[in-house]
Amino acid sequence: MINQPSPQDFSDLLDWRSLKSARTELLPEHFQQAARLSKLIYLPQQRWQVYLSALAVLGFEQWLKERAPDLHIQTDSASIWQPAYANLLAVAYNIRVGDFKICLITSSNLTDQHSVPFAAFDIPDFAAHFYVLMQVEEEEQQVAVSSFMNYEQYDRYQTAAGLEIDADWTYTLPSTWFNPDSDALLLNLRCLQADAIKLPTLSQTTQNNTVFALRQKLINLISQLKNKYIWQVLTVKEGTILLSNPDLVNLAYKGVSAASVQPLINVGLWLRDRIDGLAQELGWMLMPLPVLSGMRSLQDEFDQIRAGLEQQGVHIPPTARGAYRDLESEQGSVRMYVIMWVLSETTEKPEWMLLVALGSQPQAQMPKTLKLEVRDEAQILFGESLQGTSQGILYAQVIGDLDEKFWVTVTADDAVFEIPPFGLELEK
Repeated sequence: MINQPSPQDFSDLLDWRSLKSARTELLPEHFQQAARLSKLIYLPQQRWQVYLSALAVLGFEQWLKERAPDLHIQTDSASIWQPAYANLLAVAYNIRVGDFKICLITSSNLTDQHSVPFAAFDIPDFAAHFYVLMQVEEEEQQVAVSSFMNYEQYDRYQTAAGLEIDADWTYTLPSTWFNPDSDALLLNLRCLQADAIKLPTLSQTTQNNTVFALRQKLINLISQLKNKYIWQVLTVKEGTILLSNPDLVNLAYKGVSAASVQPLINVGLWLRDRIDGLAQELGWMLMPLPVLSGMRSLQDEFDQIRAGLEQQGVHIPPTARGAYRDLESEQGSVRMYVIMWVLSETTEKPEWMLLVALGSQPQAQMPKTLKLEVRDEAQILFGESLQGTSQGILYAQVIGDLDEKFWVTVTADDAVFEIPPFGLELEK
């Protein structure tokens, strides 16, 4: 599982027990699959919602198989499993139950209104026979079918209410539009014919010159799309054209993905007492083996760090290799040590250890405060601060698969140092 950025205690705010018949248990492999997907989402703000949406799909599939094994469900083609679309819409459409198209929307019962992307209703390719609100309780390892609505009901409500599209490309729908009876959903899926619910028909093809103009605009916006939602840079009309055109959706995703690729510091070379060009340019220096084995040929400072780590139960094995770099700022200087070693190469899933420690430079003033953060592609793995740099050692220790990368950020008082990712690429 990955950690929610701002976890909340829902127990006092909703009657989770009232959804008992609509609940199902999530399996460990569900969390693994959702986490793998979230790593492919380049927009950090979007990752958590995509993660929850993936859990909602897996939980809904599990729930339906338990409650109605006679109904055939297909989720492989759901939009949420396509990173190019998931980057833009954290909902799951194109799920099939028999002849019915289902759209799953992750929601919370804490409010009486729900935000649903306009595209789920207004773009014919995305429209569904049933829109199902799913409640995901990650800490409880459960999901629940909260309520549902069919397309014709939405159409009637919308005609009467005349809802406008919000700035974030969503409609705000009242919970009263949805039916909270999950058994009624099963009854509809079993007894109703799909053609009894009329879906919107495909509109005319957008003219080539309009698509070309949007393509050029997307190319010029690639750098902004790395950290902005698509609705922050395009109009609703442009968004409709974009989402209706798979080539444009893939262009946006591939362009940002390519622009987001960072060269990595290959710690695999350290195992052969070598260092790559990027590390050399940034001022990294390999640590001689005697230092790692305990001899004082580099600096007394690392001996003190190693001794402090050992007191806290962190043992650096003889097979470890490392490098260091000085981080200079007006407020003070700090020496950053990075040590790595392979835990086991014989297991089915070999892993490696990355140890990051911050120490002082000889004859240099330390910053008053330090903060160390380590993250992978999906989440922050470690984040701690040291208010008094003379009070202890600030270090982080993370384990990853051989194909995992880790990003390190060091904040020294007001100076922020973003370190390129560390990765282990073994030469064949």
